Amino acid sequence: GRVAARPAELRRSRSDADRALRVLRSGRVDRHAARLSDVWAASLLLDVADRVAADDDLSTGPVTRLRAYDAEHSTALTQTLAAWLDTFGDVIAAAAAVHVHPNTFRYRLRRLAEVGGIDLADPEARFEAMLHLRLVPR
Repeated sequence: GRVAARPAELRRSRSDADRALRVLRSGRVDRHAARLSDVWAASLLLDVADRVAADDDLSTGPVTRLRAYDAEHSTALTQTLAAWLDTFGDVIAAAAAVHVHPNTFRYRLRRLAEVGGIDLADPEARFEAMLHLRLVPR
């Protein structure tokens, strides 16, 4: 945790250390030691996941529909969405990441938009999808 200059700051330092340790134990990062500032984003995702899981808010939505469709039809629409988001919409790079031809990848993008009801042109929809994929990794 942060350096505690006074006894009153010890609680915050301990909290920081506990949060960093939780991230390290979660397997979300490939490190053996870290400060909270090093793993802040992963810690935030774990905190949000806890809050969302308490309300079961991730049992519906576009990503859930895609995962169900993938399971039922042996498709890879969720993987396609994740690759596209991870490459900032670069179809060539995303297609290479999932080892398919760019035209196949474009077809999958159209399909996942239909099946999941995701408007890939909408920044809010993209953020929601990326957040859901990060909160519930598979």
